[in-house]
Amino acid sequence: MQIQFKGTNYELTDEETELTSKKVESLKKYLGKTDGEGRAYITLGKQTEAHQQGDIWFAEGKIDMEGTHYFAKATSNTLRSSVDKMIGELSREMSHSRDKKRSLFRRGSAKMKRLFTREN
Repeated sequence: MQIQFKGTNYELTDEETELTSKKVESLKKYLGKTDGEGRAYITLGKQTEAHQQGDIWFAEGKIDMEGTHYFAKATSNTLRSSVDKMIGELSREMSHSRDKKRSLFRRGSAKMKRLFTREN
C-alpha cells in the first residue's frame, strides 16, 4: 500500500510517520486478497496555531482501493490519540463494508440455490 503524508500547521517527524505507517499497514487485513495496489492519504496536524489546549490535534485518513473509498477524521488533545481514533474509525468502516459484501454474496448464492433446486 502506498502511503502519502501531509502535515498541516505542523512539521511531521520521521517517528510519527513511521508509527502511523505501521498502523495504516495493519488495515490491510480488511482489504483481503486483491490484485490492485491501494493508496492511503494521511493528513496530520494542528487545528490552529493560536490554541494551546484542548482538542487541537487532528488526523485524517483516506484509503482508495479499486474504486472503494474509506474516510475517517478524528481530533484529540494529542497527535497519537487522534491517530488511534482515526485508525479505529477506518477499521470499523472497512470491517462493516467487508461484512456487508459477504452478506450480500451469501444471500445471492442462497437465492440462486433455491431457484435451481425448485422442482416444477
